Amino acid sequence: MRAVPVRDRQVLDVARTFGHVRETNYGELFEVRVEADPNNLAFTGARITPHTDNPYRDPVPTLQLLHCLTNAAQGGDSGLVDGFHAAALLRAEDPEAYEILTRVPVPFAFADEHTELRAHRPLIGTDPTGRLREIRFNNRSIGTLSLPADLLDVFYAAYRRFGEILLRPELQLDFRLTPGDCLIFDNTRLLHARTAFAESGDRHLQGAYADIDGLASTLAVLRREGDAK
Repeated sequence: MRAVPVRDRQVLDVARTFGHVRETNYGELFEVRVEADPNNLAFTGARITPHTDNPYRDPVPTLQLLHCLTNAAQGGDSGLVDGFHAAALLRAEDPEAYEILTRVPVPFAFADEHTELRAHRPLIGTDPTGRLREIRFNNRSIGTLSLPADLLDVFYAAYRRFGEILLRPELQLDFRLTPGDCLIFDNTRLLHARTAFAESGDRHLQGAYADIDGLASTLAVLRREGDAK
């Protein structure tokens, strides 16, 4: 979305136009800016490779919103990768790697002074018919697997292969958020990333989570009302 008013907490108003805000341990919204004592890499100026948020939650927040208030720092460009497309490439190029990443649950965890969250889910989630359902990929939240040595070798080789596919430049959509831009994306499908930026620069986004069923409901009601006219 473009030309969203540049004001504090506006991202919550955007989310409420189509659903409900999903509150987490970060609160109703989270500030994406450099903090003195960060509990998340997002609150630094470091580069962040493609990942999904909150893989340690069950269920994960399905929609993420990021509203740009200012982005005057050198660096800090954004990127998106279609995880379903990357998974389809893995399945075509290395079916055995795809199979193990859909079958083996991995431990994800987050803990700070006030929170401890854990979930065990495959990196590539499928439904009972085998269709892609979700991607959980965050190398900062994944824990140590307790598996037989031979299976560990196979898993980590597949994990690395999938990670390499996700980093292919042709799969990433690169762009720069400017004040008033509000990015809304499906956190179970799209991985997001950013380049490093100078921490002395001014970069401030506000983020929030919502759930995709609320958006689907709103769209269905609007279509129903449109058909009734």
